[in-house]
Amino acid sequence: MPASRSSLQQQPSRPERLRLLPDRTTEPVTGPDATPSPGTGGIVPSTRLDFAHTARIITYNTLTGGIDSASDEQRRQGQVDFLATRAPDVLVLQDLKGWEEGGWWRLWELADAVGMVALPPVLSTRERGSHLAMLYRPGTVRVAAYDAEADAGAFFHGLARAIVYIKDAPQLLTVLGTHLSLLGGEERLAEARWLARYGDSDGAIDRRGLLAGDLNTIGLADDEPDWSRIPANLRSRHCLLAMDGEFGPTDRRAMQLLAAAGFHDPYELLDRQPQHTTGYWADDELIGHRSDFILANRLAAPAVRDITVHESATMWSLSDHLPVEMTIALTPSETEGEL
Repeated sequence: MPASRSSLQQQPSRPERLRLLPDRTTEPVTGPDATPSPGTGGIVPSTRLDFAHTARIITYNTLTGGIDSASDEQRRQGQVDFLATRAPDVLVLQDLKGWEEGGWWRLWELADAVGMVALPPVLSTRERGSHLAMLYRPGTVRVAAYDAEADAGAFFHGLARAIVYIKDAPQLLTVLGTHLSLLGGEERLAEARWLARYGDSDGAIDRRGLLAGDLNTIGLADDEPDWSRIPANLRSRHCLLAMDGEFGPTDRRAMQLLAAAGFHDPYELLDRQPQHTTGYWADDELIGHRSDFILANRLAAPAVRDITVHESATMWSLSDHLPVEMTIALTPSETEGEL
């Protein structure tokens, strides 16, 4: 039987991680998670731009499902508590290792705790059970179609596709949830080619679309990380290989293809500086960079209203990735138009 969820205030701190951050500080964190709120362990309850006319999507790589050695699940319990405060309409999760045990009780427990419904999980067979899941809020979302094997086995981790109505908005929205390959740029480029069909519409159908997940690369406008600071055997995941056999800059070909196909980075749409989502956890890869995205296709791009990465000492202790949250408008405003 699952253990009862504990408060984030009972989470063990990880000061050793904070001391090793290459581009962070242990000074108090500012932003939406900075001011403690009673009973939430320092996480502020959800706020919306306009609840009636917006929707919230979150993507989160949980790091081994929030489960550590010796079946320690305090991180997972903390992740559940955090997600309950945010009340997303659609939630996309990656790296759910071990969640298939016991009939997926952890997924059902999460759904119950956050008031959502879990769609059939994406079973990852190539990456040692690093499964994916997508959940939706039944009071605001109606699922018109769902496919947990939308990639027909072509992706390293898998691909989920949900076609949904949100609230009373007349437009259908396609939500793609994935976790691109960690093996290098060639595999990610092949996966991006599969996703390209959704960049300008949805196949032959004009439809708003979002691509959410850990894409295992950085944005086109992101500053180039100093990959020389990590071991050479890990650089192959991130970097191009030059003709002379030396590692070059970040392999951004997958992101270049997605952009050319019609997907837009919300930070560019909103003219904001991208926020790092990973690179603060493992001792041999302490180099801050962005890996987690929610991209909007050509038709959805005008609807993007907000994007944020939830960053705080609490969130640093829960996973090697930070959750990304996007807010979109459900209906076009009078000033909206196609890009």
